[in-house]
Amino acid sequence: MRRTGVAAVLIALGLLGCGAKKHLTADQYFHEASDNFHNGAYTLAVDQFHELLDQYPFSQYNEEAEIRIAHAQYLLSNYVEAIVAFTDFQRRHPTSPHLPFVGYYLGMCYVSQLTTIDRDQTAAQNAQNVFLTLIQQYPDSPFADLAREQTARCRRNLAEHELYVARYYTKRGKDKAAEIRLLTLAARYGDTATSADALLRLAKLYRRDKQDDEAVLAYRALEQMHPRSTQAAVAKRALERLAKADPPPEGDPLDILLAANGRQRSSGNLEVVRVPGLEPTNVAQRPSGAASPGLMPPMDPFSRGRGRGFPY
Repeated sequence: MRRTGVAAVLIALGLLGCGAKKHLTADQYFHEASDNFHNGAYTLAVDQFHELLDQYPFSQYNEEAEIRIAHAQYLLSNYVEAIVAFTDFQRRHPTSPHLPFVGYYLGMCYVSQLTTIDRDQTAAQNAQNVFLTLIQQYPDSPFADLAREQTARCRRNLAEHELYVARYYTKRGKDKAAEIRLLTLAARYGDTATSADALLRLAKLYRRDKQDDEAVLAYRALEQMHPRSTQAAVAKRALERLAKADPPPEGDPLDILLAANGRQRSSGNLEVVRVPGLEPTNVAQRPSGAASPGLMPPMDPFSRGRGRGFPY
């Protein structure tokens, strides 16, 4: 009995030893995790990178491990976890050369949560804010060009949402609310093609209510802001028919209409975002949803030589 008991203890200890987690060097943790990351085993890679950070908090690999954890969460569509990881990286490494990459994919986490135009647009607003910060802080980075493309996408969503709301008000006979919404859209998202739609709809609203002077201002604003758009051609023909209306006052026609409704683009009651490279005349030439040629999103700033990276 005594020998049987001793044998049982030894077997148990042996099994315990086999089941114990193997202890790797920082280099081993990093390379195993990196291989899994590049092979698409993102969940396993995240666990291994976390183990590296826990076991070796001052390792030379920690900055890269943190980025890859965040990027892996993004690739797994775990956007909340990715947002937390990217934001933590920005806080911990305020001078890292990889911050443009981090900022771009932080914005992409919000872009990936965009909803239809009839829903809340918080994700589009958050994405725009992140991308604008990236553009302002790193204007010469390749990620700034990518951020401009995504900013245009977010602004189209935001503008289309405003147009959706304005149409809702019009259908219910709330013309003043619709007018304010269309004016705000045209001023705030003047770089979008939707702005041209809003101004044309606004002019038609004025004409329906026999406010020809205001209609002339809306048509003039449309011609000035989107001169090469199809809506501008409609505005030109309409202005010819309205030639007998009183001459419009001097000044920016959209500013005049805004002022008549207690709003100003230069004051705090109407925030207007200026995005370099997204001017109304440029956007009018590009189909909705189109991206500039040659811009492809980078995958991993540390992957140079593996065919997946994006050179800085």
